[in-house]
Amino acid sequence: MGLVIGIILTIFVVAALVYALAPWLVRPGWWLVLSPRYSFVVRGAENVPSEGPGLLVSNHVTWIDGFVLAAVTPRRVRYLVNADYINMPVIRSIAWRLGMLPLPATGPKAQRQAIQAARARLDRGEMLGIFAEGQLSRNGLTGSFRRGLEAVMGDREDLVVVPVFIDNLWGSVFSFQGGGFFSHRPRGIRHRVGIVFGPPLRPPLTAAAVRQAVIEAGVHAFDLRNRTDRDRPLETLDPALPGLTHEILGCLTGSSADYHRADVHQVGRKAGSVGHPLPGVAIRVVDEEGRQVGPDREGRLQVLKAGMSEWLDLAASGRVDKDGFVFLRVGEGTGPAA
Repeated sequence: MGLVIGIILTIFVVAALVYALAPWLVRPGWWLVLSPRYSFVVRGAENVPSEGPGLLVSNHVTWIDGFVLAAVTPRRVRYLVNADYINMPVIRSIAWRLGMLPLPATGPKAQRQAIQAARARLDRGEMLGIFAEGQLSRNGLTGSFRRGLEAVMGDREDLVVVPVFIDNLWGSVFSFQGGGFFSHRPRGIRHRVGIVFGPPLRPPLTAAAVRQAVIEAGVHAFDLRNRTDRDRPLETLDPALPGLTHEILGCLTGSSADYHRADVHQVGRKAGSVGHPLPGVAIRVVDEEGRQVGPDREGRLQVLKAGMSEWLDLAASGRVDKDGFVFLRVGEGTGPAA
């Protein structure tokens, strides 16, 4: 563990020096650092605006997500990062040079100040990156997005919001697979990672709407996996908990145990729900005219799964809440979670 932390700290220091002396080298520099281990396949990078205020919103599975995006995003991005991770001696100044902005996890006054600082950056025409879950996933699925995202976006008409999904990093030593970070050996020698930048969005937007766009980008990112990784099941799902199974498409949703420890709280199941969509699956609710409806509004369920070019009607009714949990109308059947 000490060796791993030492290596990470060294990389941080070198990256900060490069960023300070030659910021144009940051993107190729991170690509060079990460490429011996990871093979990146990128789609939709043209959706990132070349100038003007922008917000890059991503899922969050590993400690290195920000560096992965720095290696593939065609524009300099400042990332909002949990202040607990970077407000330490030495790390603080390095993180600042790397363009990271501390985002306090607690304290309404401090959070308001951080949001104001983020909006000030947008006023300057900069692009910010935010991991809207506010914490690393403990089950490999995308959790709920925090409302602070809405406060940063506001209703400004000049803002471009780009959803992005980083796929296939669950299982990395930097992920929580196996119940802890840095607690397991990495798979293979070189690992394929798909990054998809979805179509740009414009405020006003809800956190739930942005989350849905990120999930849909995740479906296309899953398409970039090799066959072995596509067939690997998510071990955190509990087969004893409800899930939604389709007779042709197979298992579409699943539930996991809740995770509550220290200041990390993640809900993996909800009473009456069939869980979250699995990796490579997006589920939405539409009205009788086929228009997508917002959270907690009941309608027809549709699914988009990796390998499909269009949404498929599931011939079932239900709703999706603001946290992304799927609920079937009473009387609809469910299958096992795996």
